[in-house]
Amino acid sequence: MWSRRRVIYVGVAGALAAGAALVLPSLGSTGAAPSGVTLAAEHGDMLRAVAQALLGSALPIEADARHLALARVVNATGALISNLAPATRKEIADLFGLLALKPARALLGYSGDWVGADVPAVTTFLAGLRDSSIGLKQQAYFALHDLLLGSFYADPSTWAATGYPGPPQLA
Repeated sequence: MWSRRRVIYVGVAGALAAGAALVLPSLGSTGAAPSGVTLAAEHGDMLRAVAQALLGSALPIEADARHLALARVVNATGALISNLAPATRKEIADLFGLLALKPARALLGYSGDWVGADVPAVTTFLAGLRDSSIGLKQQAYFALHDLLLGSFYADPSTWAATGYPGPPQLA
């Protein structure tokens, strides 16, 4: 038997989720799909926070080098998104827009802000998305994971630090 508090919580969460499901697609469906550069610029704080949580020790320790590496990841992510089909860019824009809304983020498991985000809290949030029994949460995690890690490891300047010698040279 559910407690009264739990029934209220589930009802409010369901109402917010239903409202977001109705509002967000209509917001994202107007006009052309945004470019990846635009999305990276608008959601750079979120992308940096998630990149720090996903990349962890693969990033440089020194603050200036770390900041530069994160900037490269955000820029490369924007370039990667720009090369995707318009429908895919719209879906990514919807995901980023959802993560920009603090109430929606809180329902997904992260109530903090992206600016100055606590990396362990973001790591826990991402693990919750990844391990969720809800497929859409898993899809959100894997979209962020693949976009950011793909952008980081596609940069040849990161290969030496990770021990990757580069692609095999064909004779």
